[in-house]
Amino acid sequence: MTPQALNEILAAEHPAAAALLSPVGRRAAMPLGIPQQAAQAAGCALKATIGEITDGDGVPLALPSVARHFPDLDPKQAFRYAPQAGLTPLREAWARHLDAEAAAPRSLPVVTGGITHGLSLCAELFTSPTVPLLLPEPYWDNYETIFTMRLGTPIRGFPFYAGGGFNVKGLAAALAQVQGPQAVLLNFPANPTGYAPTAAEAQAITEVIAAAPGPLLVICDDAYHGLVFEDGVYAGSLFALLANAVDPARTLVCRVDGATKELVFFGGRVGFLTFSASGRAGEALAEKAAAVIRATVSSCSAPAQAAVLAALASPTLAAEQHQVRERLATRYRALRDALLANSLEPYPFNGGCFALVPVMGMDAEEARHRLIRDHGVGTITVPGANALRLAFCGIEAEDIPELVARVARVIG
Repeated sequence: MTPQALNEILAAEHPAAAALLSPVGRRAAMPLGIPQQAAQAAGCALKATIGEITDGDGVPLALPSVARHFPDLDPKQAFRYAPQAGLTPLREAWARHLDAEAAAPRSLPVVTGGITHGLSLCAELFTSPTVPLLLPEPYWDNYETIFTMRLGTPIRGFPFYAGGGFNVKGLAAALAQVQGPQAVLLNFPANPTGYAPTAAEAQAITEVIAAAPGPLLVICDDAYHGLVFEDGVYAGSLFALLANAVDPARTLVCRVDGATKELVFFGGRVGFLTFSASGRAGEALAEKAAAVIRATVSSCSAPAQAAVLAALASPTLAAEQHQVRERLATRYRALRDALLANSLEPYPFNGGCFALVPVMGMDAEEARHRLIRDHGVGTITVPGANALRLAFCGIEAEDIPELVARVARVIG
């Protein structure tokens, strides 16, 4: 469709999405280019369309030196260009994966080149120097790169914590300070804090956002989705809660998630972007996202998509995921107990892959370098917080007490 046609669909069926579109978002549409023309000729006996080297019957002439590393994947899926929005069977499989958790108004997910790429698509389609992004502080440093460095989107922070939990009142106050279009990004369990909201906090966040006047874009960064390790913590995504509660005349919700952590497939770079819009509005937003993908990376990795599709069909997948999560839960408990034993008080954490430990009496960067130089310990400092982020996801439980003991020698 033309940009105008897509924009008219959104104006009629999802006014918030239409109002939030950035200049790029308003212009975005799939042109009648090579992929579109090749798709229209899919039923032809003789296809002289797309520039893929095949046997003439659609099977890629993959070199054995490459193909032998993917023996169980369908060559037509793994070695041909994937569509701009991703392999259709994979998109449909991930949609079933989302619906199995909680049904909500949604588009068919668009495949992205990892979660960072999905966030970048949200930024390009909906934000600009005139649309601020609200973020609880401290936050993942790459948000500044994605939104501010590339697009000039101003970030307005508010304190992440209040009273030992998520700062719901701070979120409400931050939303009330902005007149006109704005965006808010919620990352749970959070990087760098490792905190996910309780069930009561999740409901309170939903009520605050549903009451916002808009136009409001809500981005759910679900990179660490499902990694919660304490009772009473909301284990689902806020996406379904929000998508079922908000008014499409005022609010659009985007969910960015993927195989990176959920399938422990970090190098695969397979993510998904889903919009809280169904029907023609969802299709319009998916086409706009696909158009931006076409204009940047053309399409995402086909072998990685084929691998994720095969994994989702595996009867042992759930058991495998459970095994990894139990291993992480053991490490989480080991870190929680070791911090307590060494009188180090982290910011509240209950999931994800991290704990954030405040540094008192010295600069956190100085502490980080001292740990490397004198104790053989690597940690991460976080902008806006004089603290060290400890990632327990890559350290066995039996090694965590020694890790914390060494940290305590420097900052305890």
